Amino acid sequence: MPAATGRRGRARAGLRARGLSRHRVYVLGDQAASSLSNVAVTILVANGSSQGTFGAFALAMVAYQLVTGGTRAVAGEPLLSLYADQGPRARRGIVSDIHGTALFLAVGCSVVLGGVSPVLGGESGSALLVLAAVLPLVVLQDTWRYLFVIDRPAAALAIDLVWLGGLGLALPLIPAGAPVGHYVWAWGLGGAAGAAAGTLLGWGLPGWPHPWRWLVQHRDVCARYFAEFVTATGVSQAAFAGLAAISGAAALGATRAAWVVFGPLAVIHSALYMLLVPEGARQRHDRARLQRKFLLASAASMAVATVWTLVALGLPTAWGVKLFSDTWAETDSLLVPMGLVTIAGGALSGGLLGLRALGDARRSLRARLWSTPLLAGLPLAGAVLADATGFVLGWALGNAVAAGIWWTLFREVPTAAPEPDDPAPGEPGRNNGRGTPTSAKQEVGARP
Repeated sequence: MPAATGRRGRARAGLRARGLSRHRVYVLGDQAASSLSNVAVTILVANGSSQGTFGAFALAMVAYQLVTGGTRAVAGEPLLSLYADQGPRARRGIVSDIHGTALFLAVGCSVVLGGVSPVLGGESGSALLVLAAVLPLVVLQDTWRYLFVIDRPAAALAIDLVWLGGLGLALPLIPAGAPVGHYVWAWGLGGAAGAAAGTLLGWGLPGWPHPWRWLVQHRDVCARYFAEFVTATGVSQAAFAGLAAISGAAALGATRAAWVVFGPLAVIHSALYMLLVPEGARQRHDRARLQRKFLLASAASMAVATVWTLVALGLPTAWGVKLFSDTWAETDSLLVPMGLVTIAGGALSGGLLGLRALGDARRSLRARLWSTPLLAGLPLAGAVLADATGFVLGWALGNAVAAGIWWTLFREVPTAAPEPDDPAPGEPGRNNGRGTPTSAKQEVGARP
């Protein structure tokens, strides 16, 4: 009898391990497909249009990334941090509220883009006007990804493949020399097909989307995560602008090109976020296990970054010149410093993911703000001393010191974080940036 029980236990453990492996493969595939849709259309526009058209399309993509980044900060990231350890019924109860917030923000941004487009005029204005039309739909698709990735990653991958398939059908129909709006329409309508597929796979919305209930119930967490997004984006852009002012446009171009060489690592880091934050949230009460998980995540990220650096150093010069033209001469000398940036970023990632898994938005924002002077000041000081090489080395040093900050704050979180106060009767749920949201407790079993 004990032997039979042991065999059944091992069989169950094997099934759980295989299920976890499939889950991780789906999440990695989802992130790859999501990134590929943007990369594919960018390459096709670059090869099939004029420089001005490509510049206008790039402007639309920057605007899209800013909007989705802000939306994820107030909808997707709180969802992964606070609800991954809740049951499917609890998450089903917040689907409408999350979509309501995402659509509310997307429509607001569309109005802004629609107002800006006539002022810009030309191809840039046209690109932003079409983006304004499709933006709510592509944001809806992205929000379904976050909802699915917790326990239905195959569905998240499916809607990204629908987007990719829509692009594959639409882009060949665009004639050579077509205006930029055609490309943005093709890209956006592919995203709309993904949003429709997400709605079908998600069994529709359980209620009418409320535009701000999610923001009110999770105002502290949303505000802190959004402040992090604004800080990180602002510091990055300010640092690059400072490099251009100190060392010139050529140095900026070479640094950007070196970062593009390491672009696949950004996809891996995004996949780790989507994978490990929900897993960690389910294990937040086992702090030793949680710390081991994220130490391993940092070690794996650093190892992958090291291997990719070696691959980049082995890239034939002819390939580099073909990809980056004359910029490659300076870009080549930045590969080792940029490799150090990604290795130090891998060390930082474990602490960041750990705080996200704990749902500790207060410490997470503190870590971001304490890191900001380093990540802004050290690269610029390096640029003054040694132009692009000094900038990238300063960036690597900033990441290394910031890694210590993130890990220190992650490790100092109390073993049992205090629960948020329960709301008064009839009052919306609140969250103080630590632990499980009270709204999750209210939602369990409240709606099918």
